[in-house]
Amino acid sequence: MITPKFTTDDIRRRFDRFLEAIERRELKRLQYLGEMCVTHARSIPADRGFHDRTGNLRSSIGYVIFKDGVAIQDNFAEVNGPEGGNAAEAIQKSKTVADRAARKHPTGFCLVVTAGMEYAIYVESKGRDVLASAEALARREMPKMMEELVNNIKSAIE
Repeated sequence: MITPKFTTDDIRRRFDRFLEAIERRELKRLQYLGEMCVTHARSIPADRGFHDRTGNLRSSIGYVIFKDGVAIQDNFAEVNGPEGGNAAEAIQKSKTVADRAARKHPTGFCLVVTAGMEYAIYVESKGRDVLASAEALARREMPKMMEELVNNIKSAIE
């Protein structure tokens, strides 16, 4: 008779550690993608994007990562325009928009890149780039990042 030197709790703990490692890697990829998108959106030149008058729109550009509906990471930066504005309020509006978007995906990880000012869509409708090119960047990069993660997982279990 063969007697195991491990218990089902040992197996469960090892499996849990493996899942935690996958989640850490997934979070790092989402952080990296969020940073890429936000850096891109914040650096769009005014001739293609928009002019900062109050700084509110640029301040509201950021990202939030949610895990199971709870915000766990974000990136926003206060930008002051020449006409003065309320960057803190703009950031809060953006976080509220991100929270509403994340409610549609209450389980797992969710990356929300947002420009939270209500007039952002109006600016885009006029042919200006607020987040459109950042969204295109995310759509290109996300599948590559997830494929890389899946390949890393497969190689870890083979």
